[in-house]
Amino acid sequence: MNKKQVLPPPVQWERRVSFKNGIPWILKQKINIEGKKFVLINEISKIPISERKNYILLFYTNDKDFNAYYTDMSPKRLEILQSFYAIISLDFSTYSSADYDDNKVAIKKNRRFCTFCQYHDILCIYNIVWASNADYDLAFSHVEKGAVIALSTYRISNHDDNLFRKGYLSMKRKIKPSIILCYGNPQPCMEKDIKSGLVVCIPTRFKILKQELFEKTGQCSFLNLLKIA
Repeated sequence: MNKKQVLPPPVQWERRVSFKNGIPWILKQKINIEGKKFVLINEISKIPISERKNYILLFYTNDKDFNAYYTDMSPKRLEILQSFYAIISLDFSTYSSADYDDNKVAIKKNRRFCTFCQYHDILCIYNIVWASNADYDLAFSHVEKGAVIALSTYRISNHDDNLFRKGYLSMKRKIKPSIILCYGNPQPCMEKDIKSGLVVCIPTRFKILKQELFEKTGQCSFLNLLKIA
């Protein structure tokens, strides 16, 4: 078996992508998002395998919908990841109200998955999450400067969230990303970066459904959207 097909059993994640000797590096990969579409992990059945190289795979959904990609990375799941042009790494949830250790575990899982995918020649965009300034070092360090990164504003309730703004500015200074993919409504602190082209907004599932419905029927009522969702 080719070494790039050798998979770590769940109990070996910590050994294969270890934090014991420091935080593993996330690499800058050559990623071109021009003309690419996006699809969520729980909707990939809608995309024929022959068309998947035109898509970037997203994990912006409930943890339970993608947890198996961390707890049971089988050869079949690896093949699914490799069938897409690129993927955005897992989105294990962090919460400002949660215990620091719980958030730390979530960030480590996201990083391990990204490092593992890059090792297996998968274009993997690091999905950055943080819950407080205590997470900055673990979340933002050891990411190669100029990398394409991703983040989500989907669960942010405050349109001008102070916690997000401080983390966002710190992340930019630390990583100096070439592109920031944003899933959800952009925050006010991102407006200049959108105009400059640094931030590229990913359409959410709701917006994709809205566009698909309009293309099919020429109209888009909120009630019909709820029925489809």
